[in-house]
Amino acid sequence: MFEWFRSVMNSGSVLGYFFQAIPITVFVGILYALIRAISIKRKNRNANWPREIAIWLFVCYLTGLISLVILPANFWLSFFDGVFYGWWDELYPFFEFGGFNFVPSVIRALSGELTIGSWVKTMLIGNTLMFLPFGFFLPFLTDRVTRKNIFAVAVAVPFLFEVLQLTTYGRSFDVDDLICNFFGIVIGFFLARAICSNRQKTRAS
Repeated sequence: MFEWFRSVMNSGSVLGYFFQAIPITVFVGILYALIRAISIKRKNRNANWPREIAIWLFVCYLTGLISLVILPANFWLSFFDGVFYGWWDELYPFFEFGGFNFVPSVIRALSGELTIGSWVKTMLIGNTLMFLPFGFFLPFLTDRVTRKNIFAVAVAVPFLFEVLQLTTYGRSFDVDDLICNFFGIVIGFFLARAICSNRQKTRAS
């Protein structure tokens, strides 16, 4: 079973990277759920379960996002190889100063420097979809993020991730990621706001 799981993780595909994040996401999700359940029981209070579930899902999502975006490339694959096979010598160094890309792929494609093939399209779409849940969860978690400041949040969050990537092995600062992550957060936010608005109208009618 693990051999098949490892082969998928090592495939270099989007699904493979997703599989690398699953174990740690499940572990953190279970741990967080236990801690929250104990905390609620000790305080002997009624829990707002819709909000608790939303926070739990966001914690799981954020764990997976950090695993995929900030940790060194193939970090968990190397970790699992160490656990199951003892191949600790193949662990990559954690810190390494990465490179920069300040020219969007669209501009490079228009200038003839880059051909936007299926892999580039997959990465651009994937980087947009990867941050869509981040924006989607915000209206359910806090009232501080509004239509007025969501664009600032959508700039600040991806920028922070990209700066952190500069010090991580196998990562780099990429303007394409900033653009795609920005649109992902904004689209997710307004999608959630539309759902909330529709619910309010339904209850009022």
